[in-house]
Amino acid sequence: MPNMKASLQRTLWISRVTFLEAVRQRFFAFLLVLSAAMVLSSVSFRVFDFGHGELKFIADFGFGGMFFFGSVLAVVMTAQLFFSEMDNKTALTLLAKPLSRTEFLLGKFCGAWAVLGVFVIVLASLLGLVLWAREAELIALAEQSGKIPATFSAAGLAEFVLLQWLRLGVVTAIVLAISALARTFLFAVVVGSLAVVAGQLQWIAQDAVLKPSDSLLYEGFLWVSCRLIPNLQQFNIGDALVLGSAGVAPGAVAEVALSGLLYVTAYLCVGSLVFRRREI
Repeated sequence: MPNMKASLQRTLWISRVTFLEAVRQRFFAFLLVLSAAMVLSSVSFRVFDFGHGELKFIADFGFGGMFFFGSVLAVVMTAQLFFSEMDNKTALTLLAKPLSRTEFLLGKFCGAWAVLGVFVIVLASLLGLVLWAREAELIALAEQSGKIPATFSAAGLAEFVLLQWLRLGVVTAIVLAISALARTFLFAVVVGSLAVVAGQLQWIAQDAVLKPSDSLLYEGFLWVSCRLIPNLQQFNIGDALVLGSAGVAPGAVAEVALSGLLYVTAYLCVGSLVFRRREI
C-alpha cells in the first residue's frame, strides 16, 4: 500500500509539471485563442448554412472546430512534451530517481489530458453561451410567427464535453504509444496525425466488414483494423445530446465512454511496454 501511494504521488508530480509546461507553451495559447474566435464567430458564418436549423449549424461548426484544433493540439503538444524530455536528457535524470517508466508515461498522459480538458471546457463554455444567446433570439422570433422554437440542452452539452475530452484522451494515448516507439518528433506527429485520420475513417472498414468477401486476407485486414484503430466517429453525437432533435439511445453515452476508456487503457499499456525497452 505505501508503494502504491508513493507511485501515485510520483505520477501526479509528473502530471503537474507536464501540465504547467504545456499551458506555458505559445502553441497552446495560439490554438486556444484561434478556436475561441472561431466559436464566437460561428453565428456570422450561418449565411453558409444550406437547409439546416441555425442552432444545428452553430453547434456543428463549434463541435468541428473543437475536435479539429483539439486533435492538432493533442498530437503536436503530446509529442513535443515527450520528446522535449528525450532531447534535453531530462528523462535520464528523472528516471535515475525512484521513478518507473510507466509512471513517467502515465504522468505525461495525465498532464497532457488535463490541458486538453481545459481547452475543451473553455471552448464548450463559449459555444454554450453562443447557443443560449441565439436560442433566446430564435424563441422570440418563433413566438411572433407561431412556430415551435429550437431547444438547447446545457446538460447535453456537459455530456458531450466529457465525450469530447475522452476522444482527445484516446488521441493522446495513441500519440504517446507512437512516441515511445518513434525516434523523432516529426515521425511521431506525422504517424499520430495519420492515426487520427484513420480513426475518423474507421467506420468505412466497419461497413465493409458487414459485406461478404471472397478474400480471407481482406476480411482479416478489416477485422484487425476495426479493433486496433478506434472509431472516433462514434463520439459524434453532439447534435442529439445538445439539441435533442434526434435523441440518444439509452446507454449510448455509457457505451461510447466505455469504448474510449478501454482504448485509452490499451494504448497506454502498449506505450508503457514499448517505452520500457527503449534506449534513452
